[in-house]
Amino acid sequence: MSAFLIYAIKSAILLTLLFVPGIFLMFKEKMFRFNRMTLLAILMLSLVLPLCNFSRLSMDNMSAVQAIEQGLIQAGIPVDVASPLSPLSLESDGERPFPWFYVVSILYGIGVMTILCIRLREVLSMGRIIRRGSIWAKEEDGIRIYCHAENVAPFSWLRNIVISEADYKENGREIILHEKAHIIYHHSADILLLTLVEAVQWWNPFVYLLGMYLRDVHEYEADDYVLRQGISCHAYSE
Repeated sequence: MSAFLIYAIKSAILLTLLFVPGIFLMFKEKMFRFNRMTLLAILMLSLVLPLCNFSRLSMDNMSAVQAIEQGLIQAGIPVDVASPLSPLSLESDGERPFPWFYVVSILYGIGVMTILCIRLREVLSMGRIIRRGSIWAKEEDGIRIYCHAENVAPFSWLRNIVISEADYKENGREIILHEKAHIIYHHSADILLLTLVEAVQWWNPFVYLLGMYLRDVHEYEADDYVLRQGISCHAYSE
């Protein structure tokens, strides 16, 4: 478990170092595909690079990582690094340190399970909405569209679109094009990747900020797709 905690810390440090300067570069950038790929690259690198053992890619020599490792060792949390302050040396003096390792491990595990349970509940809730309450369903280009009598907000997940009957009658084409864009661009896969990183770094506020920016980029990308299908910009904004 100690190795996984160190991995999570390295992952959070890397995501923060990449995201903070990156967001200033993307702040006024209207190349939505570029912004999305940049955010996804940050998520992927934060998961992969901490596992690299190559000297040029390894994070073990970073001062921040070394300071955190030493702090964990002094707190009695076993870390696989050579140090005179290891837990064995503390016990040899007759002192038995408070089991911080187990406390931190339990708290971290609770956080991981909480995030996964919340996301699983959201997915199950979407599944129930998709399956129940639809008055009709049809398939277009391999995408299943469900129309509901209730006033549900339109959304898409994987290859399914849900829209209320009222929205379908008023602005059905525009809304379906928008939700279809989310499916075409595989935005659901982005959310699954984001969920994995959120579970690993649930205590890192920057991962949630990155998630907000990623979801915004998804909406901008879908809006751009709709406008490129010949929909009037004024009518669509209305």
